[in-house]
Amino acid sequence: MGIALIAVSGCMERLFYHPEAGPTPPPAQGIELVSFASADGTALVGWFIPARSAPQPAPTILHVHGNAGNITSHDWFSAYLPPAGFNVFIFDYRGYGQSAGRATRRRDLIADADAALDVLLARPDVNPGTIGVYGQSLGGGIALNLAAARPEIRSVVTESAFASWRLVAATALGGDPPGFLARVVAWVFIRDHDRPDDAIARIDRPVLVLHGGDDEIVPPSHGRRLGAAGGPGTRFVELPGGRHNSLRESHPQIEGMIIDFFRATLIDAPGPAGHDAIRTDDDDPDG
Repeated sequence: MGIALIAVSGCMERLFYHPEAGPTPPPAQGIELVSFASADGTALVGWFIPARSAPQPAPTILHVHGNAGNITSHDWFSAYLPPAGFNVFIFDYRGYGQSAGRATRRRDLIADADAALDVLLARPDVNPGTIGVYGQSLGGGIALNLAAARPEIRSVVTESAFASWRLVAATALGGDPPGFLARVVAWVFIRDHDRPDDAIARIDRPVLVLHGGDDEIVPPSHGRRLGAAGGPGTRFVELPGGRHNSLRESHPQIEGMIIDFFRATLIDAPGPAGHDAIRTDDDDPDG
């Protein structure tokens, strides 16, 4: 019985991942196609997008993307960073895009992100003391686990991330908050190791948690939970009316917020970001 439950749990976990595999269009001119390997030898592919009009080595952001599609459907989430003076490295997990293998376990995806960080640390055009990570949706949870394990990550931004694998599954089944039956089903079939809210509690560097107030996929309660679980360097910002994949449409100021955060934590003297929960638009840099 126990073996059967473990097998079913593994099958259920695959529901978190919706890769689009196969050849992807070549990157635009000036973007480097990078091939590398995860710890188990799985071949992975990423794009290194150099900072514009900035001396190298420049501060660099590792972009850990969401659960569907591949690089080509996620690169726009960080496209504003190279013009602002940051290198960006976005990669495909195993089973996504041109990366080999299959996405079946979260620990494999965390290992893929770990290998991507090692790629950056080995590059002469990357300052190893100025590396941040940006994770959107699923990528937020992966990014938090990476940062908790790797002090080379100097600061973290998550956008629309969930706090618990089991809880987000229960929410998908039974709404927010999930009912008793949804919680039971999630408890039985979804293992909850590598929880993002556990990971953020272990990070002693600045973290910016962004979440839309009307997120239809990962309810804002997850962002609040992450903000509450984080240490003194964690800041939570809830954006009223914001939805899961379209925060920039309703709140274009978040790009400026992220740029300012990474400049403050990677370029200026690093320090605690301050632990506060903000649920207004008062951070609009445009006033």
